[in-house]
Amino acid sequence: MIRELEKRDHNAVCDIVNRNWRSVYNGFVDPLLLNDKGCAERSRELTADFTSGRLTERVCEEDGTVIGMISFGKTDETDFPNAFEIWRLYVTENAQGRGIGGELLDYAEKYAVTHGYSKVFIWAFKENARAVTFYRQHGYIADKEVYLEDYKAVGIRLAKKL
Repeated sequence: MIRELEKRDHNAVCDIVNRNWRSVYNGFVDPLLLNDKGCAERSRELTADFTSGRLTERVCEEDGTVIGMISFGKTDETDFPNAFEIWRLYVTENAQGRGIGGELLDYAEKYAVTHGYSKVFIWAFKENARAVTFYRQHGYIADKEVYLEDYKAVGIRLAKKL
């Protein structure tokens, strides 16, 4: 079931994001972002972002447990200022490969269409081949690469017309 993120979900969602960072991004992002201090800082930033209402936040829940999350809203991209962006998409490791990510992605794309958007973006680390392949399988096309100094990694922007 996909539903709105609630305050009671914040810790679970931060845990999902940080576990993904540590397991998936290890070896190609700045290691300081993956240690306990980096994860604690990310959790503070996520919680502040969730509380701000800047983005629309949804979780996927199964048997009372949050197993995935997605954040989306208007992009900050200056070359397409009125586009829609998926800012975060994470699924627990034990729920990956079961279609949860695709369900969350589909939910966000439908939301975008109903809110008048015709283009959607998502960023991934270039070395995260699994994510890049996933987005390509869902119709996204790489249109930009940038070295992201804060992460010490190359980001790839993927775009899709809705």
